[in-house]
Amino acid sequence: MKRLFTIIILSLMILFSACSKITKQNNKIYTTIYPVYSITKFIAGDKFEVERIVKGTAEPHSFEPQTQDIAEMMESRAVFYIGHIDEWAKKASEGSNVKIVEVSEGINKIEEDPHVWTSPKNAIIIAENIKNTLIEIDSVNKDYYEENFYKLKLEMERINEKFEKEKANLKRDVFVIAHPAFGYLARDFGLTQVALTGQEEVEEPSPKEVAKVIDFIKEKNIKYILFDRTENENIIRPVVEATGVEKLEIFGMGAVPQDVEKKENYVTLMEKNIDNIIKALKE
Repeated sequence: MKRLFTIIILSLMILFSACSKITKQNNKIYTTIYPVYSITKFIAGDKFEVERIVKGTAEPHSFEPQTQDIAEMMESRAVFYIGHIDEWAKKASEGSNVKIVEVSEGINKIEEDPHVWTSPKNAIIIAENIKNTLIEIDSVNKDYYEENFYKLKLEMERINEKFEKEKANLKRDVFVIAHPAFGYLARDFGLTQVALTGQEEVEEPSPKEVAKVIDFIKEKNIKYILFDRTENENIIRPVVEATGVEKLEIFGMGAVPQDVEKKENYVTLMEKNIDNIIKALKE
């Protein structure tokens, strides 16, 4: 009898252990790049374990997932990707049962520009797509996801309003930037971004392109060049030396330094971006 009792206890322990593993495995959401990860964490809260594939300062334009990355994605409840820049996530998930969601669905895309997340207005669409998917796979916590989405929406609307209130004080409607990651924000606010590089960050500007930007800065008396510290600073050095413009930090969020990620999130980084874009347009 004692032996039988021991066997039953051991069997139950194995069963509970297996259930625990399944629950933990099925409680994961995988995301591709930082903006999707940060917004998903905001909406999911403590209901899901949110993971990210493209970490640290890895270059998202040229990133290729490892076999282990794909294996882990296939064990999650859902995979969220932005589209264009991370289509590998969709391809990797083909033929599996995992739910794969392009969270930028519904955004009016700019051809060849993958940086949809750098617009607060677009962030609301992205967040709503994430929220709807979480409700679909976990309807019990519908109100929780709705509430978190509403909070994020209010934050994005507040950031938009901050820019609108400053419009009358702006000196110009054009900003110079190293990498053209803010085309969607520029479209939202009727601005123009003048960039040194093309959409692919590995591209380096030709001497002719550098000279053109230098001439533009001098002609328009531009005071700042917006620059993401994860980019190659050598690209902007000739422009800074020739014009005397100051570097002003911007966060494209395709890649985020570890020290920044520890103390910031998507909302705080977008607010810093808006503040520095306003500063660049005021002076």
